[in-house]
Amino acid sequence: MAVISVCSTKGGVGKTTLVICLADAFARQGGSVAIIDADPNGHVASWRERAGDDCKVDVKSGVTEKAILDQIAEAASRYSLVFVDLEGAASQSVTYAIAESDLVLIPTKVSGMDLQEVFRTYEVVQRAEKMLRRMIPARAVLTQMSPLPSRVAGHARQEIQAASIPVLKTEVIQRTAYQAIHFTGITPAHPDGDMKANNEITGVLGELLEILSAQQATR
Repeated sequence: MAVISVCSTKGGVGKTTLVICLADAFARQGGSVAIIDADPNGHVASWRERAGDDCKVDVKSGVTEKAILDQIAEAASRYSLVFVDLEGAASQSVTYAIAESDLVLIPTKVSGMDLQEVFRTYEVVQRAEKMLRRMIPARAVLTQMSPLPSRVAGHARQEIQAASIPVLKTEVIQRTAYQAIHFTGITPAHPDGDMKANNEITGVLGELLEILSAQQATR
């Protein structure tokens, strides 16, 4: 019964696509999972309609600021894993969700502008920690990466880590397979999905589950 909020104060970093891929991968491994769609754009609900009956991800769409705490609590009592897809802005909904999270995932590209938003998002996590007087683990994940090794990517990773924000080892490469999800409903974990993209998503999911497992072991 773990809650992972996925958020960034900047749009265009692949947040919603990452949520969809991770949730579907977990479901196809046999886990019970829900996505709370708190992003007003509603892209998760649109994907779920396209995904078909073989998809086992439940989606709670149209979640408002007023209802988000109750929705998270209800979902956490029913599912092994709950992903919260948050809007790309600092709002009360974001603060509420982070406060209820066991882990916060912050997707980012490697431009200087995107990295600044990582730090701003992490500041929201830190404020929630002070308010609750408990640690809320957070991880950055590099998304929409070039398939070729890049010195810029190395510098970006170092800059995030220098701010005491851990970064996942797995990087998500920019692929047409991720763009196609919102048209076809087919995620990397789908039997017809892209193998290379699936390896990336499986890597990210494995790291997240390992963090949650270690966290539970210390309680």
